[in-house]
Amino acid sequence: MSSPTPGAHCTARVLANGPLELRGSAILLNGEPVGAEAWLCRCGASASKPWCDGSHKTAACVLTGEPPLREGRDLPESGAPLNLEPQPNGAVKATGPLVILNDAGAVTDRVTQAFLCRCGQSARQPYCDGSHKRAGFVAP
Repeated sequence: MSSPTPGAHCTARVLANGPLELRGSAILLNGEPVGAEAWLCRCGASASKPWCDGSHKTAACVLTGEPPLREGRDLPESGAPLNLEPQPNGAVKATGPLVILNDAGAVTDRVTQAFLCRCGQSARQPYCDGSHKRAGFVAP
């Protein structure tokens, strides 16, 4: 995938059996700049949550690279940042314009807010479905 275009919306590519690949010009974590690219853990095994540390390779998790196709919303003009807020023992709340891509790079959704699974248990990957509660997922 190429570098983000200045002013373009942030994207989240759902990598099969791997993390969420975030790209964009304004990615924030709790309001602090992260950079133009980041990888969010989806398997729940990373020691550096919410970031991927490669643990999915040995965690034997099977994660789809085909998120559900949704009727995308019109996004506001670009330029707004994507702010990531990990919820205690739960999902990562993503606020701001975000384009969700499948593993092949095709658009599957457009959102201005989403709760992204980081426990690896959601049946609605990459979205949270509350499975972290049943699984006893623990993360700051």
